[in-house]
Amino acid sequence: MSVPLDHLVLLVPHIDDYVDEFARVTGVTPVFGGSHPGRGTKNYLVRLDAEAVSTPGNPSYLELLGLDDAQPDVAPEDTMFGVGRRGPDPRPALVTWAMHPADIEATAAAAAAAGVAVGTVEAWSRTAPDGSLLRWRVSMNPALPLGGLQPFLIDWGSTPHPSTNPALGTIALAGLSFESPDPDILEHTLTALGMTDLPPIRFGLVPTITADIKTPNGRITLR
Repeated sequence: MSVPLDHLVLLVPHIDDYVDEFARVTGVTPVFGGSHPGRGTKNYLVRLDAEAVSTPGNPSYLELLGLDDAQPDVAPEDTMFGVGRRGPDPRPALVTWAMHPADIEATAAAAAAAGVAVGTVEAWSRTAPDGSLLRWRVSMNPALPLGGLQPFLIDWGSTPHPSTNPALGTIALAGLSFESPDPDILEHTLTALGMTDLPPIRFGLVPTITADIKTPNGRITLR
């Protein structure tokens, strides 16, 4: 398995409190990544050592994503990934993931030609906590097709990859797998996105991303 993994998105409740629980369980304290103005969310990050899963040399991280109390007026449907529709106290869950293709435009075009709706490539930006401007490009279908199992595409360009932040602690991604009500459609989707060495895909009634994680405090499973 060799996946061009950029990051996994873990939706968490009461994010400022949850990071303390994450630190207690794993021994690694997530670092504040920033808020998403107008999207009602903010995040904390942990570096992922994903060599067992990811394309060699492809940096990765785990994003803890939660509702931002400083943005109470953002409608649930306008929140990042629509996570506000899950309510103010969602069950922790891996809701989707991002891949970093070698060529985002070519990958998006090839996927679209194969009937996979990945959205258009757009330029995004936001201000980091240290005041620096982060710029990147994204191709994302806001509907989160296949229950979030279809990844969105991201290209950081000249912006340093978030995982290179020296303040980040590290956990290791030992395994990645998917459960889907439509395994054949998911396999077609990932193949259309240029993946040839796919993670295990099993039948399951509920779309599920499962990540096997090694931490300083032992092994955990996120899903």
